[in-house]
Amino acid sequence: MNNEQIIHSIEAIQWDYEEAFVPESIHYIHNHDLVMIKNEKSTSVYANKVVRFRRRVADVKDVLAYFKGSPFAWWVRSRSDSSELEEHLMTLDFQHEETYVGLAKVLTEEETPSTNFTYREVTTEEDVEAHVQVAAAIWGYDTKAKQAAIHERASYLQFLDRRGGYTLALENNKPVGYSNYRYSKDGKVLYLSGAAVLPEYRGKGIYRSMLSSRLIEARKRGCELAVTQARLGTSEPILRKSGFHEYAAYKQYVRI
Repeated sequence: MNNEQIIHSIEAIQWDYEEAFVPESIHYIHNHDLVMIKNEKSTSVYANKVVRFRRRVADVKDVLAYFKGSPFAWWVRSRSDSSELEEHLMTLDFQHEETYVGLAKVLTEEETPSTNFTYREVTTEEDVEAHVQVAAAIWGYDTKAKQAAIHERASYLQFLDRRGGYTLALENNKPVGYSNYRYSKDGKVLYLSGAAVLPEYRGKGIYRSMLSSRLIEARKRGCELAVTQARLGTSEPILRKSGFHEYAAYKQYVRI
């Protein structure tokens, strides 16, 4: 793959879902120069977003009309010509919230599995609850968010044509880390769509163990590439040390 193909694969993590599993409330505008996602049942800027905009600044008004005043995030890929768009967004009361790094690793080398931790697929109701409990402890989910996450994961695992799943890392049978993954429609790309370890268990190599296990399985399945969009300063340094390279950077803008 060339660089632009790899960047396309990195961005596709935002929209390349199993079509039959996407709720009717979620709508896509998907063109080569414009990709937008809108969820009619959510006001979250993580559910409503512009993830590709390669048009004139004059076309910003069309994006605003599409979201009809609802909150949304605008992901701006940092390029030599992105400053004009960023300046225009700031005049519209958008502010820079987060920066994400588009990382990818070509799967040509054997990964070394870790033997220090138990790593398993989430398959049972108990596994789903453990997966959500770990995520909730790390990210501070409230009761409603936990219930929604449990329902979402349990429903997805029942979906026969799913291309992804969830994993748990355990130390002495205690869940201490979680990860999410999905494969591209053509099966050539592994999307790493979230992973974290409980604060008191960090620094032991658990994150790397989960990562290497997913990469080993992806190579077995014939994947050529693993990609993710990592929030700057979180998992990004570990991924770089594990052989991932930066291909793009994205600034997330949100209207104040």
